[in-house]
This record gives sequence, C-alpha cells and structure tokens, in this order.
Amino acid sequence: MPESVSTCQSCGMPLAASGDRGTEADGGPSPYYCRHCYRDGAFTEPGATIEAMAERGGAMMSGMFAIPPDRARGFTLQQLRPLLRWSGRLIPGCGSCGMPIVDLTEAGTEADGGPSPYYCIHCFRDGAFVDPDLTRERMIEQYAPLLARELGMPLDRAKAMVRAFTATLPRWA
Repeated sequence: MPESVSTCQSCGMPLAASGDRGTEADGGPSPYYCRHCYRDGAFTEPGATIEAMAERGGAMMSGMFAIPPDRARGFTLQQLRPLLRWSGRLIPGCGSCGMPIVDLTEAGTEADGGPSPYYCIHCFRDGAFVDPDLTRERMIEQYAPLLARELGMPLDRAKAMVRAFTATLPRWA
C-alpha cells in the first residue's frame, strides 16, 4: 500500500482518525482520500471541479472560523491546488509548517546537503530545524496573527485554525 497522507488529497480535510479515510474497492482504507470524497474505490462526485470544491470548502471555513466568504473561498482554492486530485501528482507538505514542497528548491536540506524528504527550506536546513526550540504553541502564537490579518478573521479563530491544522503534522503530532 502507498504511504498514507495526513490530509485528504481531494478536499484537504485532516485525516486524523482511521474512520476519516475513504475506502478502496477492496474495502480497505484509502491512503489518499477522506470518506466524504471517496468510497469503494471511486470519487463520490466524479464530476466535481476544483472551483466547486473551493466554494463548498470556503463556505465551511467561513462558518467555522469567521472568515469573510470571498477570502475563505480564495484561501481554500489555494489549499486545494497542490492536492493529488487537482494537481495530478502527490506533492509533499512540510512536516513542520505544512507548506507544499512543489519542487526541490523548496525542500529543506539534510546534513549532507541533499534535499529533505520531510521539511521545507524555511523550517529545516543542514540537517536541523531552523528554530529547534520552537514549540507548537509558540508556532500558533507566531502564525495566527499573520493568518488573521491575511484572511480578515478574528485572532482567536485563527489560533483555532492553526491548532487544528498543525495537529496532523509529524513534528507536532
């Protein structure tokens, strides 16, 4: 079975619990997709478009995190683009911040200078974390205000959003 991912590669939903995963044709868990998007080896909405998914996901994010609808839709579209269903390839995400690592120039570096398969250049260089003492709580405190400003959302909701997102990242899990 291919390596499992921590977010649905169709809608971006965190795959935190085993019951969150969709099913393959043989009844086994999908390594890539959630139960809402994928069942019995097929997409539940085979004709869905990325725009329709962004509209639906944006509406959910707007309600959950008090983000203005147009900003929530745009943010959701941005988050969907690198996912397998829409990009056509599995693009790894940084295990610390979640940034998609689209090409090797965005990958962190191991001690030998080679690309890190797990972390981005902003989080990991020369085989070590850029900020080795960073805690998940401090990361939330640093990034939530930026997210709140960018998306026009309340700071407490931005903290909740960053907290939920980072829960599935290997560095913080």
